[in-house]
Amino acid sequence: MQGPDIERLERAVQALAERYAVLRDENTKLARDVAERDQRIAQLEGESRQQNQRRRDVARRIDDLVGQIDELEGRLVARAE
Repeated sequence: MQGPDIERLERAVQALAERYAVLRDENTKLARDVAERDQRIAQLEGESRQQNQRRRDVARRIDDLVGQIDELEGRLVARAE
């Protein structure tokens, strides 16, 4: 190879090495971002499960209260008759 060809090859290899370093850093950042999002998703899923359980508990308590009201109403009607 002649001097200009070697220099051109060196520049191309240097450009590839620099691009590789940029892409490697970007990949590291993206992997970190994905890990953080995965952690946030897991946290939100846990909170969602807790909220759903609370909602079910509240619905059950309301059903119990409505049942008690119905029972009391039935007693009052029976006494009134």
